[in-house]
Amino acid sequence: MKRVLLLGSGYVSGPVVEYLTRDERTQVTVASVLLKQAEELAAKYPNTIPIMLDASSQEGHLDSLVKDHDLVISMLPYSFHPLIAKHCIRRKVNMVTASYLSPAMTELQSR
Repeated sequence: MKRVLLLGSGYVSGPVVEYLTRDERTQVTVASVLLKQAEELAAKYPNTIPIMLDASSQEGHLDSLVKDHDLVISMLPYSFHPLIAKHCIRRKVNMVTASYLSPAMTELQSR
């Protein structure tokens, strides 16, 4: 089973989870600072696990989650992406965002 970590549970996250869970071989972990919101989203789709994560203050937990997944999708604000990317680079896990390339992300390009 492929494991996808989705960071964020806002409005745009619903279609992402719906699309990913079309494949029954994909498990999605929805991580959000708002556990109730993640739970409500996960309840709508199979193979979806809600968890609470504050990426800015729980870096150890973030790193552990990244390590245990095959892909990270960040739907968090762009300012979080460099932090998340550093963990993905260290763990050699691919990362996808919906944001434009910021200067901070450009600096990580060679890594």
